[in-house]
Amino acid sequence: MMKRTNQLAILLLAVLLTPACVPVMVGGALVTAVNVAHDRRSSGQVMDDKIITVSVKNELRKSLTDDSRIKVKSYNGVVLLAGEVTNQQDRVIAEDSAAIKEGVMKVVNELKLVDEVSMLGRRTKDKYISTKAKGSLLNIDIEGFDATRVSVTTANHEVFLMGLVTREEAHAVVERIRNLKHVKRVVKIFEYMD
Repeated sequence: MMKRTNQLAILLLAVLLTPACVPVMVGGALVTAVNVAHDRRSSGQVMDDKIITVSVKNELRKSLTDDSRIKVKSYNGVVLLAGEVTNQQDRVIAEDSAAIKEGVMKVVNELKLVDEVSMLGRRTKDKYISTKAKGSLLNIDIEGFDATRVSVTTANHEVFLMGLVTREEAHAVVERIRNLKHVKRVVKIFEYMD
């Protein structure tokens, strides 16, 4: 019994010290070790959000035409769909596919209808904007604020913000990001603590 307890303690320590999103094999089951030390969501909700995101992405790959570019992010059961589709039917299918997944409380459909999906250049610029936005949050000086609590997703030069924050934190985050070069719009999908 003591040997089993020691093995479980070592396994738990290994999971806790493993960087976020690194797969770990536990008793034959694949478990994703998640760094939740700074997250305001429960560890169970963090895992649920990861599962929802993967599940929705997989469903979209099966359901939609290749003429789409969709980013999926789940935070506290709220699913963000951002990007581009070439027809209204795919936009509706994407929203419906997300809405039926277990654990989804709400779907925010920010998919744009376009004639042609954007090329690699715009996608690269979106990644650059996200990186700059995340970096700019490190300079926010509010007691208790942790930049890792804000999820940043960029599509078509529009920045979508998710997280469990105070109104003061939300205001500071938006002010930092809205003035960054190339940002056309900032969309708050925050859940407020106050």
